[in-house]
Amino acid sequence: MSVEDFLYRIGESVDSAIHGIINFINPTPSEEPPSFRYLSRLVKKRLTTHEYLSLKLQIAFLLYLIMNLILLFLRASPLWLVGVAAVYFLYLRYTLVRNREFFVEHEPYRFFYYAISLISFAVFMGYIMVRRIATSIYYYYAYLLVAFVAVMAFRWYFKQRYGRDYTYGVVEEIKGEVVKVFVHEDIAANVKPGHYWVDAVEDLEVGRVVKLIVEDRKLKGAVPVKIIEVYLSDVENQSSHSSTEPKEETE
Repeated sequence: MSVEDFLYRIGESVDSAIHGIINFINPTPSEEPPSFRYLSRLVKKRLTTHEYLSLKLQIAFLLYLIMNLILLFLRASPLWLVGVAAVYFLYLRYTLVRNREFFVEHEPYRFFYYAISLISFAVFMGYIMVRRIATSIYYYYAYLLVAFVAVMAFRWYFKQRYGRDYTYGVVEEIKGEVVKVFVHEDIAANVKPGHYWVDAVEDLEVGRVVKLIVEDRKLKGAVPVKIIEVYLSDVENQSSHSSTEPKEETE
């Protein structure tokens, strides 16, 4: 390899790295679905793009919490927590903005992860402050109470703003009086992804999108229990694990 070729490759690498950093700091929505080359190797079952993105956000948030707990245990400077938070929030923003077209419903996820991450950052920084000024155990009791109230207030506000008692699914199988419906993870309805059996109604066909009432169950999330609408547009030429955006409907 000549010196000119070597320098040219270095220049290309630097230019590519600069563009990558700029795109990471200032992302734009992508029209191409993301690839999950490494994540798909860790998850054995088949997931949709929406569910892979949700899993990425969950893993990122969990790693953020673990990193902060390690820093607190090591009694690291608050600047370390700020630095970790800066990198995490940049990644969070990049993932949400870059892939906004591939979430079944983008806005609830954006609000949820920004809000819960900010609360977590405030809780960690608050603990450092309490550890410095506390003169009795009651400071820690007050700190835990404030943290608990903040989390419960967020939970209440999120349910008031985005919560709903219904979700959407795709009919996958019809067996007499019951049908198997695939439902995406739905953070607004608090429904986990999976297959659910519900009573059949009229106008059902495999591939059709349906609207389902969900029933909230303590500590287990919500569960679809009844079909209330059937959308007459089938999910054509797609896997049943694809978009569940409704079109023409019938009750």
